[in-house]
Amino acid sequence: MDEKKKMQKGSLTEGPIAKKLLLFALPIIIGNMVQQLYNVVDTIVVGNFVSSDALAAVSVSFPVMMIFNSLFMGLSMGSNIIIAQYRGAGDREKLERALNNTATLTLIMGSCITVLGLMFSRSILELLNTPANIIDDSTAYLRIVMGGTLGNMMYNTCNGIARGMGDSKWPLYTLIVSSCINIVLDLLFVIKFNMGVAGVAWATLIAHIFSGFIMLYRIAKGHYGARVTLKGMLNVDWSLVGVVVKLGTPSAVQNVAMSLGSTIMQTFSNRFGSDYLAAHAVVQKADGFAMMPMMGLGMAVTTFVGQNIGAGNTERAKKGTNAAAWICTGTGTVIAAILYFFGIYIMRAFTSNTVVLEMGERGLKFLAFFYIFIGINNCMGGACRGAGATVVPAAMSMVGTFIRIPLAYFLAINPLNKFIEAAVAAGQYASVEAATAAGCGIAENYMGLFYTQGFSMVIGAAMMFCYYKWGNWHTKGVTAKMAAARNAE
Repeated sequence: MDEKKKMQKGSLTEGPIAKKLLLFALPIIIGNMVQQLYNVVDTIVVGNFVSSDALAAVSVSFPVMMIFNSLFMGLSMGSNIIIAQYRGAGDREKLERALNNTATLTLIMGSCITVLGLMFSRSILELLNTPANIIDDSTAYLRIVMGGTLGNMMYNTCNGIARGMGDSKWPLYTLIVSSCINIVLDLLFVIKFNMGVAGVAWATLIAHIFSGFIMLYRIAKGHYGARVTLKGMLNVDWSLVGVVVKLGTPSAVQNVAMSLGSTIMQTFSNRFGSDYLAAHAVVQKADGFAMMPMMGLGMAVTTFVGQNIGAGNTERAKKGTNAAAWICTGTGTVIAAILYFFGIYIMRAFTSNTVVLEMGERGLKFLAFFYIFIGINNCMGGACRGAGATVVPAAMSMVGTFIRIPLAYFLAINPLNKFIEAAVAAGQYASVEAATAAGCGIAENYMGLFYTQGFSMVIGAAMMFCYYKWGNWHTKGVTAKMAAARNAE
């Protein structure tokens, strides 16, 4: 197949909108679910074959990992946008330069993040007031996983490149194989070699490295009509790098802000003890799978809108976004019903601890009502980013994230503090420290953290809808700006 035909293969600029969008989104959705298996399998293996404290240790490490991962997720978003738009415009020369420059940035950033993660893992966990009984396991897990950052980063960047070119299938194939590797190694390292939390971390690291370099090899061989070469990587086009960084920075800042917000929320969660941490971990795993269809459609919309904006077809881009939003609404309703009525059976796959299950069931039943808002946010935010309007959606997302902090304080932490103070004043405990150590007030106040999560989803979706409906997001495309500059000349 010649280069021209390879580029035409992934076009989303022609054909029936809903069908094209769904066929492109389906592998992304499945891929997201498979990717979720990395942490879910870790959680199941640790929860069932190690201990509930080990389960909490893996959960505590996740927000810290996301702070580092957020940096290259922004780079992946920037490369996805510009590659989709150049793909839609049919500009092969700039497309190939974008591929090579993105690969160079990925290698540099991945190496830096790995070093920082290895150096500061324990210090960060200590700042988060991680409980003493789990900090050693948390540190071991985090350091090992951070050692595989380059592989994970390479996969996500190459995934963004492939999606921008209209290929959502090969990232799925790679993920399926790497997830199978992860599962086999999880069971081998934990059950056979009794490596505990470190075992699941090593399994994740090896799987990340495999998936990253398989995708890099495919792109380097020129399967998308443009290829990555050593010469191209060394020939840095700083103007193009600037565009990728400009497009990706808002998403990176947004992801870092979300991770920082999650990290602050983790400090609040730590106040409620290891049982709540384990319950929250289980809910987040079920919640993560539930969000995958909405997230997948949002990612598909980013590429769909990017290619159509690049081709100058704004109306088709809007129709695709509206179709995706309606699909997400129906999907969210079905998922909510499943989690509300059957969520307890899903959670039993992760743990048999009755206290953990009771906390998790209450939280999951409440959150089930908010998945429609997640779908609206993802689809309309994805459309804006695909068009090149990355700043406003990022700012709105950060506002929604940081609203959680005061909400969590007033709905969970402040009531907990008052409950403890009242118990001490009534003579039930000798001191605040004794009441805290005994778990006083946890059962009565932990739902405030779940309320916070649900309310912030509504606020974020409302802001994104307003910008999509009345904002100028569709005029922000890279190719549109280039055309405007040529017309001005």
